[in-house]
Amino acid sequence: MLALKAKNYKEMSLLFFRFVIPALTSQLLNGVYTIVDGFFVGIGAGEIGLAAIGVSYPFTLFATAAGAGIGIGGGALMSISRGRGRVKLAGRILSSMVMLMLISSLLISVSFCISLPRLIGLFGLSEELERLSLTYGRILLLFSFAQIFTMGLLGAVRNDGYPRKAMCIMVSGFVLNIVLDWLWVIVYPFGVAGAAWATALSQLMTAILMFLHFAVGRSNVRIRWKNMWGSLAFGKKITTMGASPFGVQMAAALTMIMHNKQSLVYGGEIGLAAYSVISYVIPVGIMLQEGVAEGIQPLISYYHGAWLPARRKLTAKMGFSFAFGIGLLCSLSLVLLARYIPGFFSMGGTTAAVTVKGLILAAPMFPFVGIVRVGASYYQSIGQPGYSSLLTYSDPMLILPLFLWLLPMFWGLDGVWLAMTFANAVLSAILITVWAFASKWGSILLPVQKNI
Repeated sequence: MLALKAKNYKEMSLLFFRFVIPALTSQLLNGVYTIVDGFFVGIGAGEIGLAAIGVSYPFTLFATAAGAGIGIGGGALMSISRGRGRVKLAGRILSSMVMLMLISSLLISVSFCISLPRLIGLFGLSEELERLSLTYGRILLLFSFAQIFTMGLLGAVRNDGYPRKAMCIMVSGFVLNIVLDWLWVIVYPFGVAGAAWATALSQLMTAILMFLHFAVGRSNVRIRWKNMWGSLAFGKKITTMGASPFGVQMAAALTMIMHNKQSLVYGGEIGLAAYSVISYVIPVGIMLQEGVAEGIQPLISYYHGAWLPARRKLTAKMGFSFAFGIGLLCSLSLVLLARYIPGFFSMGGTTAAVTVKGLILAAPMFPFVGIVRVGASYYQSIGQPGYSSLLTYSDPMLILPLFLWLLPMFWGLDGVWLAMTFANAVLSAILITVWAFASKWGSILLPVQKNI
């Protein structure tokens, strides 16, 4: 097995990067999907098109959340089972994952397609902006099954021991998205609708390729077709293990929705347009951190299942260090490049100036994000979703709303941008407290395991 081949720390480090780099790349490309849309829409539809995507896109993230929860939660169980040599059990878990993806696809598509007009109507947008927002959102929600299966099977392919293959599939989807955006937004000026169709069809292709890996490819774990329709036996365990990654994506959606509302309140449509660009850029750095967290998850779950606590802890420490370093690099890069970013989206004037200031004020958040993401992934990977959910759900449910309400009262629109940094700093403090508590009481929280 792959973990047992790491006979020293040097080999463990190589194994760490073998999993983290492909996961990081996949997450980066997933984030760049929307930036590509923004680039072409900025050229083809201007600031109003950018704002329309910014308003409707957060609602489509609920499909991403469902896929990530099923993929990472079920994938962790697959890795633990493989670590214990129970490959057939891993196949049954995969079948349960597929059934959960089908069910969640149906629920999300129907519920959000019906409710989307009312949800967008709560923002009090102009008639044209509301129309464009509904157009973009409805197309992506119609194809929400593609996003759910892409995210769900992405985690499964990684945990099957094929992180590079998962990355290559994501790269192919990214390339197709660029080609279709150019074709349907620039060559044929379909505007926001063209960007939505480009994203939907590229996600559909990646979902099909991921599925074929388990259906006809050389996978270690196979879908157990004969038990497919009665394969929800592991549904509860998968959803419990996936509560944290689901919450990470849900938090991103709620964060964008709350920021959109406060940006509109304190900055009008200029503030909303500025946040639309900020919401394209900031998630790229966050997804880099999430890539580190997802990359270490198969390793930590495998080590946990194989009773190798020293390797598990060393991998976590490498994850913290790597994510923190990436966070510092993202913060520095954003400060240096902030003034050039609005022009990339064909934005100028007052809106561009507001955007630059917002990017600089939000930049310090990234090192804190890395700490929180890796910590949440660690506890989720070892079957302690309680700690993981504490870190994940306290942000959109309590900490961020508090700062989004409090800081703008003193600093106006600047307070909206600063809320991101303040919230993640508090979450980091919570993680450090949880980590110290778990280390002190580890003998109670975890069973005694063999050493490396």
